[in-house]
Amino acid sequence: MPAQPTAPKKPRIERLTLGGLDDGDPADLQAFAHVEHCRFADVELADVDLSGITLADCELTTVTVDDVELGGGKIFDTAIANLLAPRWSMARGSLRNVHISGSRIGALDLFEATIRSVAMTDCKLSLVNFRGSDVRDVRFRDCQIDELDLTEAKLTRASFDNCRIGTLQLQNATLTDVDLRAAHIDNLRHLDGLRGAAFTAEQVVLFADHFAAHLGIVVA
Repeated sequence: MPAQPTAPKKPRIERLTLGGLDDGDPADLQAFAHVEHCRFADVELADVDLSGITLADCELTTVTVDDVELGGGKIFDTAIANLLAPRWSMARGSLRNVHISGSRIGALDLFEATIRSVAMTDCKLSLVNFRGSDVRDVRFRDCQIDELDLTEAKLTRASFDNCRIGTLQLQNATLTDVDLRAAHIDNLRHLDGLRGAAFTAEQVVLFADHFAAHLGIVVA
């Protein structure tokens, strides 16, 4: 008899505790700067190059980011709330123990990034680009994602609680303990990358036509 399937492991989200923060000066946010133990509130950043910046133990609240380059940047142990960003470009960057809530992001470009212990809550995202990224221990809760691109990504221990995903792109993805049971997904692309994901029986029925087409089965 085939082995009984087991429930996917839950993502391991680290506790985030911030205290004793200083009021940060937006002028300190520069390329390759190292900023730590700072609080930034009601800040607008536009047409700024922050490549290689490191933010550690920081809090960002009601921040607008427009056409800001964060390539190669690092954000550690940081809380972000009410972020408005038409595009957040952080290719080949690193996120670790970052909690993002109540934010609106157009394109979240995190391709070829290293991502650990990230929680996103009540966020609206047009595009989440994890192409080629190593993503481990992430939780999306009450989020709307128009497109989630996992092309050639490694995604380990991830959950999507009460989320809506328009298109899930899975070409050459490697999934381990990815829980999609509480997600509403409109469209799947490249089903070969679905191995390692968990669905409900109702979801499998919903996508029966997708699976049949992928396997070359004629349903008549």
